Amino acid sequence: MFNPNDYYQSGQYKAAGGTISDHNQGRGWGPITFLEGFQRSSNVAMAYLLEKIGQDRYLDYLNDFHFGQKTGIELPGETSGKILYNYPLEKVTTAFGQGTTVTPLQLIQAETAIAGNGEMLKPYIIDKVVDPTSNKTIYKNEPITVGTPIQKDTAEKVRGYLESTVSAENGTGKPFKLSGYTVAGKTGTAQIPNPDGSGYMTGLENYLFSFLGMAPADNPQLIVYVAVQQPQLDVYESGSAPVSLVFNTVMENSLKYLAIQPTNNAEPKATKVPNFEKQSVESFQTGLQKKGIDVVIIGNGDKVIGSVPNPGATVLEGEKVIVVTDGEKTVPNMIGWSQRDVLKVIEATKSDYHMLGSGFVIKQSVTPGQIVHEGEPLVVTFETYEESSTQENEEITEEDLPQD
Repeated sequence: MFNPNDYYQSGQYKAAGGTISDHNQGRGWGPITFLEGFQRSSNVAMAYLLEKIGQDRYLDYLNDFHFGQKTGIELPGETSGKILYNYPLEKVTTAFGQGTTVTPLQLIQAETAIAGNGEMLKPYIIDKVVDPTSNKTIYKNEPITVGTPIQKDTAEKVRGYLESTVSAENGTGKPFKLSGYTVAGKTGTAQIPNPDGSGYMTGLENYLFSFLGMAPADNPQLIVYVAVQQPQLDVYESGSAPVSLVFNTVMENSLKYLAIQPTNNAEPKATKVPNFEKQSVESFQTGLQKKGIDVVIIGNGDKVIGSVPNPGATVLEGEKVIVVTDGEKTVPNMIGWSQRDVLKVIEATKSDYHMLGSGFVIKQSVTPGQIVHEGEPLVVTFETYEESSTQENEEITEEDLPQD
């Protein structure tokens, strides 16, 4: 049913009543595996997976996980949420979380099944009440199993997939990586309806950003859900920034409070950019790549004449180093790059770059591999994840759905 190594065509998916687009304006990332699609939060991947599992069976799973039902927690005013699953388009959008509403308590309750090898536990507030005089326990809550929606081996596999969204290079959960502890979880970006009921709010900050995570990933002891609505973001920040600030602090301190020992996870290795004098491009590139550095070659020459950062600078494993050769300068493929990395190319090529927007590169005016001369104007357009989501969701709004 779900083979993480199967391929699908990302970008767009034609559904009855509308088009489902991935959050980078429907460009996608070409043919990729379903696991990579999951890591990248691909809506199209979820649409294809719904085909595989079947719409009726997926609805059974939603019910088995008790979505659309109150948890029965000892708090007043609990709501049940609502599963929108009447029309073909609603069924597809529900597969990636649009339209259907769930509560944080429902999410945490469902997550206990993944953390607890298939056993779903009812949440409660008070663990026990102790008489301060006699020190006797006069009331104690016990775990109550409310369902087993999945099998043990399925829960173990799902934990692995969720952990990969945090550890993978392209995972949307990378900001939630902890030092010494493995985290399994998933990000969320929810639209906020306009007060007048006319569709959804737009803009960089007008979302509910969230993360639901558990740790340690292989044997979860804690589940933490954090949601931040309409945070004030700097131009270079994503919605995950304020969420990770809360989640990482709470999760790490709580794990330490519970005396859960960290593992010896290796920190990203640091290395110094070597001196390039009298080095060929091939040897310089090979030396850096062996240390886990992402080497980007500028030019078609055989000898290295410069690098950004400069020789002696400290770089971390996975970081980009721009290598300038003695040949004519060429422009790399910068789609998906951060502004920080684009600035390295500007410094290396001494070109007249114009950077529009913020976030990550979605367009460049010069074709990758094309020769560029010093002072030649180049335009690089950026877009944040949230802006991309806005463009995508403009295609599918409440007005697009059949009305009762």
